[in-house]
Amino acid sequence: MAVSLLYSESGCSLEFSVSDIERVRAALERHYGKPAVNDSSPFMTVYSFAKAKLAFQNEWDDPCLIANDATGVAMLEHIAIELTQAAQATQNRPF
Repeated sequence: MAVSLLYSESGCSLEFSVSDIERVRAALERHYGKPAVNDSSPFMTVYSFAKAKLAFQNEWDDPCLIANDATGVAMLEHIAIELTQAAQATQNRPF
């Protein structure tokens, strides 16, 4: 699993592969609870957690979560660290 954070002036996005969507979803729910879902746009789904809203896009099989405030950015950073550490632990197994 490879995840990356891309920062902009307005926030950041967590980039990951389609095969990792379930891991990202599970990590978010484990730490921040089950979100309310607003999928009124055909191009974006907004997940509302107690602390922040995250927008999910998956154009061209290139999924990402987007945060536009400091709380959302902190959530994505936390998830990115956890998923990166989990991937490294899996790679370091001898068998």
